[in-house]
Formats: sequence, structure tokens, C-alpha cells
Amino acid sequence: MRILIGVVGLALLAGCATSAVPVQQADPVPRNELYAFQSKPADGGGTLTVVRDSGALGSGCDIVVYIDGKKSAKVGPGQRATFYLPPGQPNLGIGLSGSGLCGGMAVRSIAGRVEAGRESVYRISGDMNGVYIGPYINYD
Repeated sequence: MRILIGVVGLALLAGCATSAVPVQQADPVPRNELYAFQSKPADGGGTLTVVRDSGALGSGCDIVVYIDGKKSAKVGPGQRATFYLPPGQPNLGIGLSGSGLCGGMAVRSIAGRVEAGRESVYRISGDMNGVYIGPYINYD
């Protein structure tokens, strides 16, 4: 009986995590929700793409992406946003959009990486403990 309860509990928790979306299958963020870094640098630079997982957890709240402290996009579940940046290590942050029930989360950030002529991809995921940003890993 205890094993059955444990299995049911794990199944319920698994249902509370978000699911990775393949980069090309993610919907683009609408242009009116892209706020910065939309012009290609004159010296080339690279691209940085952020993909948000799909799933019911947190789907009622949009996530705001910050690059070097600048509000850069509002990303909904299953969406992707691409930014044009010079080579370097920008600070990537995420936070809740801040309206209604979607406020109160501190911005979480990591050091990103942008290389000239290349695309760097990062994933926004979530579980019962919150939302996170990290490198996008393709397991195919």
C-alpha cells in the first residue's frame, strides 16, 4: 500500500513540472512583447534565444526576460524570443511579469554566453519550487 501511495505521489509531482519545447516548435514572442536587442550589431555579434517550456504550471503568468538588467521581452508558455548581442557574457535574468497574482518573485539570473556568428539557446523551466533559466540541452 505504501508503495502505491509513493507511486501516485511521484506521478502527481511529475505532472507539476513544465515540459521542454523544441526550439523550432516554440511560437515566436509577439513583436509588441520584444523590448530590446532586436537590431543586429554592426560588428556582427551573435544571437541569444530563450525558449520557455510548455505545461500548466505557471501558465497563467508571463515571464519577463532581462539582459544585463534591461527588460528585454515578455515570454509566455511555449514561446521563444531571439536577441542580437555583441560577443560576451551577458547577465540573463527572469522574473514574473508583476501583474495580479504574478508578482513577488525575485529575479533569478545566470551568466550567459554569446559568440560571434553563433546562436546560444537558453531554457526557462519550472517546477513547484519556482521558475529557472539555464542552458537549453537538446537530448536528440
